[in-house]
Amino acid sequence: MKVSFDGVNAKMVTFEAAQGVKEGALVKVSAAGKAAPCTAAGDVPIGVAVSVRDGICGVQTQGYMKVPCAAGTAVGFGLFACDGDGSLASGTSGRPGFVLDVYEQAGLCGVML
Repeated sequence: MKVSFDGVNAKMVTFEAAQGVKEGALVKVSAAGKAAPCTAAGDVPIGVAVSVRDGICGVQTQGYMKVPCAAGTAVGFGLFACDGDGSLASGTSGRPGFVLDVYEQAGLCGVML
């Protein structure tokens, strides 16, 4: 790709990490100040865990990010929630955003949330 969206409008928030939060995974708010992995279909992600250390995680909540995505995800605007395996999937409810690129072989897509 000849263009890069890395860093566009990126916003980070620090959360206490629930058990199972891993770098690169989509996370949801599970309690006040606490982020947990998206594990159930319909979970609406707050963002992606960028760093996890000593029970704390840095979560990118806005801007361009590469995240795990469901097979068949296409470029375009939509509403996004997680499917049952923690991948981002488009649907009829969830968080609005844009899919800007899809890396199907890697199971990732670039989204602007």
